[in-house]
Amino acid sequence: MKVTIEQQDKIIFFKLEPEKSDTEHLQTSNVKLAEKTTFVDLGGINFEDIHPDFIALASILMCHPFIGKELTLPVRVSEYFFNESNKVLSKYKIKSEIDYELMRYSPPKRSRPGLAFSGGADSTAALSLMPGNTIPIFMNRPMKRWSIYDSDAPLASCDLLGEIGFDVQIIDCDVEYLRKPVGFPSDLAHAIPSILLAENLGLDSIAFGTVMESAYGIGHENYKDYPNGAHRRFYGSLFKAAGIDLFLPVCGISEVGTSIINHKSTLGEYAQSCIRGKSGFPCLKCWKCFRKGMLSNALFGSEFEIEAIMKKNKEVKSKLLSYPISHENVLIYSIQRIRVGDSNYIEKLRDRLDTELDMSFLERWYSPSLELVPEKYRIGVKEKISEFLKVMNSSDENILKNWNMEEFLLRETTKIAHKDLKALF
Repeated sequence: MKVTIEQQDKIIFFKLEPEKSDTEHLQTSNVKLAEKTTFVDLGGINFEDIHPDFIALASILMCHPFIGKELTLPVRVSEYFFNESNKVLSKYKIKSEIDYELMRYSPPKRSRPGLAFSGGADSTAALSLMPGNTIPIFMNRPMKRWSIYDSDAPLASCDLLGEIGFDVQIIDCDVEYLRKPVGFPSDLAHAIPSILLAENLGLDSIAFGTVMESAYGIGHENYKDYPNGAHRRFYGSLFKAAGIDLFLPVCGISEVGTSIINHKSTLGEYAQSCIRGKSGFPCLKCWKCFRKGMLSNALFGSEFEIEAIMKKNKEVKSKLLSYPISHENVLIYSIQRIRVGDSNYIEKLRDRLDTELDMSFLERWYSPSLELVPEKYRIGVKEKISEFLKVMNSSDENILKNWNMEEFLLRETTKIAHKDLKALF
């Protein structure tokens, strides 16, 4: 894959030119290259004023799933970035001229963290735990006529955060349209605007609203040792090669915990995870609305028509018929505590879940996750978490580290309950 870069007025364009090895790779890939050009509007910042290593990192994140054997970068990079990034790139290598006089980026003395902000519950909870000078950076995907995505809610959240003093950055970027099906080309591709702005804003790190379920695998089939795993090693090394740290303040906190934080935090009222409805009016049809609504009912008694959504919505039905169900731990926690009248639908879902488990540990913080916060911010993050959540004890930690759903999923009673739920739908 060859990447070139050019600028037209305020807009920076990245152009992808597939080569033979890329075409061969994409023939067997689950994702396809839908577009060959993507743009980022940094408000007039010239790409020549962006550190070349940041342009290189952004190029890797947008091209990662489409590359066969090598990636030709559009800039000359530092020797450090070239060597360190190639150490963790196993399926392909970057090809670039090296500028031996170019030093890798070093944050200024009065540096600050950035947050790849989505406007959702987990992202807002992360912001509540971060320093007051954190810069929320929202990647605004242009809405297209056929798309069900609606940026109204996150943009409203950005406006409100700006009104109370946050240096919010809203950056238009259509990188999600490179891929078919539409979505981020790589896990952290939504940080591309944050990366390209890092030097201009004086960032030392970029944070994400990655929660326990996504990091440690809780609610999925098996526990993952995230700090020592491939995901952190890959992305952490790439970001470090460019001179910035990953910052994961809610990595040791479940969706239950981020809901509690938002309920207590002054910033919580700005959160809306649904990206299909308008601000203050979530669609109440998508999987996020169902999961978050069910949890809010369990925690706070919020009104939520669980049965009606289960009956009518195809996406929710499809997700509930996955095996295992995504974030199954959150559903177990919620269904053990929901404050609505029982129904046949709720009973069938309850039968499918392992309700014998004690899920109260999801209300508490897994403190070893503090190692996923840059050292200079650890004390502050720890103090803020203590304002909202209690810390897991050794028994809680054992439940987390021994999480394994395989035996439950192999039980005949679970399989029958799954079939009964499918029959009901």
